Amino acid sequence: MSIFVRPYRDRDLAALLQLWGIGQAQDGSDDLLTEDDPVDLLHLNGTVCVVAYDEGAIVGLALGIAAGAIGWILRVVVAPEVSENDPTRRLLDELEARLAEIGARKLIALVLHDETIHARLDERGYAEARNALCMQRPVPTTLATPAALGELGGRVMEPGLWESLKGLKDAKEIIERRVILPLAEPQLAARHAVSPPSAIVLFGPPGTGKTTFAKGIASRVAWPFVEIQPSQLAAEGPERQAELLSQTCDRIFDLPSAVVFVDEVEDLASKRDEDRRVNVSVANEFLKQIPRFHDVPHHLLACATNWISRLDSAFLRPGRFDYVLPVGPPDPEARASIWNRYVEEITEEEVDIGALVGATEFFTPADIEFAARKAAQRAFEREHFQGSGKRAVMDDFLGAVRETKPTLSAELVEEFNADTESFARY
Repeated sequence: MSIFVRPYRDRDLAALLQLWGIGQAQDGSDDLLTEDDPVDLLHLNGTVCVVAYDEGAIVGLALGIAAGAIGWILRVVVAPEVSENDPTRRLLDELEARLAEIGARKLIALVLHDETIHARLDERGYAEARNALCMQRPVPTTLATPAALGELGGRVMEPGLWESLKGLKDAKEIIERRVILPLAEPQLAARHAVSPPSAIVLFGPPGTGKTTFAKGIASRVAWPFVEIQPSQLAAEGPERQAELLSQTCDRIFDLPSAVVFVDEVEDLASKRDEDRRVNVSVANEFLKQIPRFHDVPHHLLACATNWISRLDSAFLRPGRFDYVLPVGPPDPEARASIWNRYVEEITEEEVDIGALVGATEFFTPADIEFAARKAAQRAFEREHFQGSGKRAVMDDFLGAVRETKPTLSAELVEEFNADTESFARY
């Protein structure tokens, strides 16, 4: 038997895959590389593959890849029928030389548990990294590429955003149970014949946190956040608006996953044509796109509106949206939670949270944040101009509250409660 070693050629692929499979079968443990991986690896720059050849048959292979100064040896396999003239040393000689030739200055071997291969590596001075642990996982199907996401103006939300949301306990619990859990645990949902939602509407007065909730959903399920802005569509001119919306949706559906947010959706779907910021062709195109979210997995459409009663009834009909969810004004408990969060951040001085809650009955979460930041600014300016070292005190917060115009009113709250009775569906 006369065995020689040469570089891999394209016509060797079938024999290489067969030998690769034999290498897997020789070891009972989980393999780092599947039979599909060599096909992908062989097309990469920096990949080196050499084969041992004997009388028309491939009887051994060694495959590695150079990444900068590191050469990774990923697989060394010799056919089990080769008992004499073992080509392992020559395969390693050739592979190491070729990796060094393209820049490798350090070699790391990730190979199967094979006594012969390990013995040959020991002979060559490879040392086991006893404190190292090799771990693997597939890239999640829901992971979007930065380039595709950037073209859409999307972004990946910071982990923990959902958990950090304080106040509005009722709305958060509804969204957690109806929306997030089926998306986060699809197998459990399927077991109970629960369909994960594909499209939802969030409605409530301005400043109550609808956008923040949508971003929180994206953070919680680890999907990218993409926003479609009707105002930007309107800027394109009537003849281009519908086409641009269709193209945008096509690109969104090419992403592995996404939470797609449309704020002020009344600009697209108002029952009165004069209230829309886009023409009727765009509104019709949007209605055509909504069912696509039900057909494409790992995509959630979240529409938000301040005025749900102004939306076209055809837009809200059952079957188009899974849930229509109210996001209302913060109750006293929610306002206390929101105030506590900002006060703890701004000052260590004693502050009467109950008094602040009582003084901000018609404040939204956004109003409370504005007043809290205003109190911090007052303390900052006082120290700068007067030299006082105190951080914000109760008078600063009360003064800031007095200077902040609340978004809500008794009429708005009453209208929201009526809308909840008429439109909420969860």
